[in-house]
Amino acid sequence: MRQQARLGMALFLLNEAVFFFMLIAAFVYFRASSLPTATASLNPRVTAIYTLCLLISSFTMWRASTGGARAWTTGTLVLGAIFLFGQGSEYLRLFRQNVTISQGLFGSTFFTLTGLHGLHVLIGLLLLIVLWSAKDAPGQTARAGAIALYWHFVDAVWLVIFSVVYLWTFL
Repeated sequence: MRQQARLGMALFLLNEAVFFFMLIAAFVYFRASSLPTATASLNPRVTAIYTLCLLISSFTMWRASTGGARAWTTGTLVLGAIFLFGQGSEYLRLFRQNVTISQGLFGSTFFTLTGLHGLHVLIGLLLLIVLWSAKDAPGQTARAGAIALYWHFVDAVWLVIFSVVYLWTFL
């Protein structure tokens, strides 16, 4: 059952990888026309702090899937929640600057790309709550392996998004 769960998750994530690739490609395609808004609006230093929380959560997720599961799963939940809080804070700051999804190409591509990633993080957090609540040892199930694979994928996607949207904008 463990192999089937991992294979099912891997196939699902392959589909999601294509989906995110297309969104990132759209952002890159429209980058030149949205660069002035991006450089005036984004704060890569603050976002880097939340990015670090998400990266550390990959470590805690790995630990949760290898032993000491409940405590490490809790750590992953907290770090993922901090990341989502950071994304929400950034959105609020951007809205106050009148940068919205309907504002132009930057707003459309930025909020679509980062918003859908945030949705994936939220789904990951819900999956982690299910894992944490399980009666069996959370790190020792096929479910834990599949959820860990999903969480690592979400983190890897964010690394690409952060690099393209934030770092490349300021190079």
